[in-house]
Amino acid sequence: MIIKLEPVKEDNREAVLALSVRGDQPFVAPNDVSLRQAEETNAEYPGVARPFAICADNKLVGFCMFAFAPDAECPEDRYWLWRFMIDKNEQDKGCGQAALAEIIRYFRDHGADRLYLSTEPENERGLHIYHKAGFRETGAIDGDEVVLMRMLKGPNRIVRDFYGVDVDKAMRIRGKKGYGVSIAVCDGDGDLNTYCSGSGRFGQDFPVNPNMLFQAGSVSKPMFALTLLRYADKGLIDLDADISGVVPEFVKKGPVTFAALLSHTAGYNLHGFPGYRADHEPLPLEDVLNGKGVTPKLRRIRPYGGQHMYSGGGITLAELAFTRITGTTLREAFRKEVAEPLGLTHTGFFQPLDEDLAANAAFGGRLGIREDPAHGYHYYPEHAAAGLWTTPTELVKIGVALSRSCRKGGFLKKKTARRMMTPVMDGYGLCLDIWESEARADSVAGHGGENRGFLTSWVFSRKEEICVAVMYNNVTEAADERLNDIACEIYKNAKE
Repeated sequence: MIIKLEPVKEDNREAVLALSVRGDQPFVAPNDVSLRQAEETNAEYPGVARPFAICADNKLVGFCMFAFAPDAECPEDRYWLWRFMIDKNEQDKGCGQAALAEIIRYFRDHGADRLYLSTEPENERGLHIYHKAGFRETGAIDGDEVVLMRMLKGPNRIVRDFYGVDVDKAMRIRGKKGYGVSIAVCDGDGDLNTYCSGSGRFGQDFPVNPNMLFQAGSVSKPMFALTLLRYADKGLIDLDADISGVVPEFVKKGPVTFAALLSHTAGYNLHGFPGYRADHEPLPLEDVLNGKGVTPKLRRIRPYGGQHMYSGGGITLAELAFTRITGTTLREAFRKEVAEPLGLTHTGFFQPLDEDLAANAAFGGRLGIREDPAHGYHYYPEHAAAGLWTTPTELVKIGVALSRSCRKGGFLKKKTARRMMTPVMDGYGLCLDIWESEARADSVAGHGGENRGFLTSWVFSRKEEICVAVMYNNVTEAADERLNDIACEIYKNAKE
């Protein structure tokens, strides 16, 4: 079979438009759409879009379109197979594989060192053809499509390059049954991109996907603060009012305010919480704070307002006061005040995790092997301090909403958002770290998180709609440091 690629021109345009795939192949855009997109692209970037008719032994059998931008700064933006289809009447004759070989030869002959394409993960037939031609998943997700790559020069190895970072190497992602990482980025161009790699459950072939739920650890705290601040914007919560009368059994001597608790300046103990087996019976906040669980009783151990001392116990006390004042649970309040307005469908204080959500939830570390094969994660009754389940994509949506609120109001009133992001003591605002440094010269806010088996790093700009969220299902000191370094490096590159 002799394959030729002939540029689409007036003499073959109608024939190309007449090509179509089978009804059970909804993954390929119609050729008229592709040709229109080619014209629009070339009007702005001349010569970048290159549409071709695919001929086999001088018979028209298919269509393909390339993106050819050798001068693009990023290697992953230079060479793409944008469209590829074989007519329904010419399939299962070897045309697809032969055409891919000719396409690869075309790019190689024109100086390309690698070739990218993307397709929907459900396109099993297409993925089989691409894999057979040497393409492999990169881990990046473009919209809802997985990105594949084939090296054209040197060994055909995958170059893991997500915003200039080899994520798999940095996080030591090995094989399909180890640990996994999920990343989402809103960059300086306003694009939302995601990266997934490895396994969401140690010991299982359970690929991470963008909608997979991870526990966010202490990133739960700013999500609680955001919920509470929505109530403050409505005049239902006073951040500076003395709430000692609301929780008198835990405040021997007042005052205590939401502002002090959210900024960790109220002087309370209980840095963090280890959680409980997923099948543990529900534990009321009062029992947690009275030391009836696995942590000591809540006590004030430093002078009120005298220093910054991180306290998950103080945040739990704030949650208890919030539920008593509002008469609602944090899970319900977050759903109404944050999740629904922002269009979040995979984020909430799901404690315990609903069984229908558990089907696409990551397991933390090796908890599924060591404790419970069906529930490889811990239950956290301390919702505000450690109980959030979410995805990097939805954390990015929240970060962008906060950034926008800080600059011009919106989801939060501008004054409220700026108070949240103004340091109270030691660079910490209301459940947010605030950084001013050369590496983050534009002033960044965010928070880290660690639950048993889960790590999270979440950072966003207060001046631009740039946000990075990285989630990983294993905890070591080295992994924590690498995760934060990755988030910082990706943020820096996403800003440029």
